[in-house]
Amino acid sequence: MNFTKPTHIAFLIASVITMVVAMFFEKFYLIYAQPFTVFTILVIYFVEKKDPTSVLYILSQLIGLVGGILLILGMRDHLKAVSILFSLFYIIYLRLMYVRNEMTKPEVRTYMYVILFSIPILYIYYILIKTVSSELKDVVIYFSCLMFFMLSYIITAVYYYLKDKKPTNLWMLIAAVNLGFMNILIGLNELYMYETIFTVIVTFCSVCIQVFVLKFMLHDKNDDANVLNLSDE
Repeated sequence: MNFTKPTHIAFLIASVITMVVAMFFEKFYLIYAQPFTVFTILVIYFVEKKDPTSVLYILSQLIGLVGGILLILGMRDHLKAVSILFSLFYIIYLRLMYVRNEMTKPEVRTYMYVILFSIPILYIYYILIKTVSSELKDVVIYFSCLMFFMLSYIITAVYYYLKDKKPTNLWMLIAAVNLGFMNILIGLNELYMYETIFTVIVTFCSVCIQVFVLKFMLHDKNDDANVLNLSDE
């Protein structure tokens, strides 16, 4: 982020206000604050993008906004809708990663590393689901789809970064790690035991995700080509 630019300053102000609301007010009031972080990040995208406008990226931000509002209103009451919305959200992110990566055959060790990274991730989410399973009886199918696409997104981000350590894959990996951690806290906070500090951390992670996905979208592909050319020389 470049805080000499008005759009970036606007995003910073919106993020700080959202964090203050999360820390000192009821969670419900985030409905009025959090949308401004989405709107300002979209303004930055429209102003600074070099590639053609990505409808998928815009759609993902809007879906994330609606899903986030439903989470604020209460995940228990809107679990089916939240599962559907965020399943679409992860499908879009999977597509964005696919489009930004060339179809090259990875080394065998890449698959080995992905498996090694995936085991603790799957185990942690197994423990989480086991902890909140009593709340999922009526939405097992929807929640299972959500978990499948979310874990697919996280593991795919790991895979792409291990296969090709270019900046775009790094930004999406950082976003995926943030999102994976954030979802654990959301599950515990909404379906097991509510704590204000969890809401604050989730809000901070949400802001970080927006920043790193924006960096992913704005990164110039030509920069990667220039780096490769320099390395060849």
